[in-house]
Amino acid sequence: MLSRIRREGQKLAVNGSGINGLQSLSFGYQSTAQPVIPLGVERVMYAPSSPQTASISANSLMVYDDFFAQFTGESPFSGQVNYKDQTIKFTEAYLSSYSCSCAIGEIPSLGMQAEIYGEMGTGNYFDFGETTPHDTDLQVAGYNSIDINLDEFNTNRVNSFALDIQVPRTPIYAFNDKAPSEVISNSPMDISLQFNIEADDYKIKNMRFVPEETVFRNVSLKINKNNYIWDDALSTFANNLRANIKVFHFKSLLLVSEQYQSDSNNNVGINFVLKGTTLR
Repeated sequence: MLSRIRREGQKLAVNGSGINGLQSLSFGYQSTAQPVIPLGVERVMYAPSSPQTASISANSLMVYDDFFAQFTGESPFSGQVNYKDQTIKFTEAYLSSYSCSCAIGEIPSLGMQAEIYGEMGTGNYFDFGETTPHDTDLQVAGYNSIDINLDEFNTNRVNSFALDIQVPRTPIYAFNDKAPSEVISNSPMDISLQFNIEADDYKIKNMRFVPEETVFRNVSLKINKNNYIWDDALSTFANNLRANIKVFHFKSLLLVSEQYQSDSNNNVGINFVLKGTTLR
C-alpha cells in the first residue's frame, strides 16, 4: 500500500544530536560521470570527470540553541536523515553559509548550507550511536527583546534583523583520490548584517565621512527571551546568561547604507546594512 512521507516522520541528527524545530531540509548530489567512447570498442563507458561531492541545506527555528554557528570554523560534521524506515548518512560536511534572522513576535530562525566531501547515502560507514534530541522549549523574541550595540550607540528598539555569513572552502585532492586529503578554510569570511530600528536618538551618519564615521569597531547583537524585563538593581551575571537566547559579536563592520522611512501609519524607522570580513 502506498503512503506518503509526512513531515513528522523526517528527522535530522548532526554529530549525534537531534535538530529540533526543523522547517525545511534538502540534500543530494549531481553526478560528474561523463560518457567515454574509446576507439575499437562498440559500447559507451562512463567515468567521473571531476571529484564527486554532495550538499545539504536546512532551515530551523532556534528552539534551544544555535547548533550550526559552531561549524563556521574549520571543523566538519557528520549526520543522518531518517524518514520512514530509511536512514541516509553523510560524513565530512563543511559549512559554506550560515544565516540567522528574527523580528518582533517571531521565533529566531536559522539557515545553513554545507558541502559534503565524504560519504552520503545508505550504508554502515559510521555510527554515532543513539541520537540525543535537543530541548524543544520555544523561545520567542518580543518587543524590546533584540538589542544592538554599535560602538557607543545602544538600542533595544530593534524591529528585525537578518545576518548572513559566507564561509569559503577549498578542497585539496591528491592524485587519483575520490575524497579530498584536506579542506582549507579560506580567509576572510564575508559578513552581512541588516536590521531595522525605530528612530530615537540615533543620528544619521555623514555619507562623506568614510571610514571615519561609517566603520563600527565593535558590533554586538543580542536576542533575549520574550517579556524579559531588565532591572539594573537585580541584574547579575547569572541573570544575563538566562536572558540571552543568542549573542553575536563582530569587529570593524562598514555601514554601507542607511534608509530613513516614515509614513502616517507607522513609527519612524531606519534600515541599516553593515558588511565586513573576519580573518580566521
